Amino acid sequence: MGMDIMKMVEVVGIALGVIGLILTIVVCALPTWIVTTFIADNSANTEVVLYGLWMSCVTQGTGKTQCEVYNYRGYWKYDLQLARAMILTAIILGVLGVMVSMVGAKSTNCIKDKTSQAKLIIIAGILFILAGILILITVSWVAIFIIFGMRIKEKPELGASLYIGWVAASLLLIGGVILCITVGVFGWMMGIFGWVVSLVPSALSILLPFRHYPEPHYGDMWKVLMTTSISSILGALGVMGSIFGTRCCNCIKSNRIRVKARFTVGIFFILAGILQLTTLFLVVHYLRTDLHLQLYPFVLFTQHDLVILAEVCRWSASMLLIGGTILCCCIFKRNQPDSTTTTSTSR
Repeated sequence: MGMDIMKMVEVVGIALGVIGLILTIVVCALPTWIVTTFIADNSANTEVVLYGLWMSCVTQGTGKTQCEVYNYRGYWKYDLQLARAMILTAIILGVLGVMVSMVGAKSTNCIKDKTSQAKLIIIAGILFILAGILILITVSWVAIFIIFGMRIKEKPELGASLYIGWVAASLLLIGGVILCITVGVFGWMMGIFGWVVSLVPSALSILLPFRHYPEPHYGDMWKVLMTTSISSILGALGVMGSIFGTRCCNCIKSNRIRVKARFTVGIFFILAGILQLTTLFLVVHYLRTDLHLQLYPFVLFTQHDLVILAEVCRWSASMLLIGGTILCCCIFKRNQPDSTTTTSTSR
């Protein structure tokens, strides 16, 4: 009965990934990313211009629509190539995720070995999550550009493709997370992704002093560098332990040692998350109490950089703490018989 439920959950994760992939292809094809209306005195001369990744369409007040291939004379021509590359990469990752998930699914029985099935499902979940992240970044980036970046007389609006893109990203992310949960590696995945995100504050704490030469207005940047560096090192130790401690890797045969390794990795992730929270508190305290930011408006660029650093620390700490807590909770589960002991007694 339990195996049937896991198969159903796995099918749900794959189905969400497939639907998300289809919506991503639709988003890539539709020319409805940016909508701009040119209102004239005569309703017949009113035009609605639609911009997409590959073409732009003009709909006149008479109902006539004319589309042409993009000629790089749009509002966001300098972002067009990067948006195309990210969406196409997301589609490729989604297609690979669907193919791998179909092969590794328990319901298809393409592979009999359970360990190989688990590995393929993990790979499919990671591919779905990466595709969802790429789509989320792309559509959010274009939406921010439309809201804050376009300074034209006719106010542009968010197109339907952006909303469909957010739905597609959500489905891919949920499908990938479900696939990782069915294999029992959700805690590992949250910790690993949290560690990857934690590398961004470390890089920012190194680059900000050079960006605001001769010295940043935030004089305690060395504290941020110290906490983020130690957090990255602890996260790296957790990732190394994750490679050897998962059941699908079979690097550790004993269930008891595997549980201990999982608990140790969880401690590393939790400590890394606490250090990320410490960095967050340091930056937030500075932004709220420093008078230099209030007296001199020209340091707003420094403030924006610190806000970005604090927001990244927030997300990193959340993922590290959630992943570490899930891994540490495995110690409270019912003790499973040791695989080596079971094998010896059976003989």
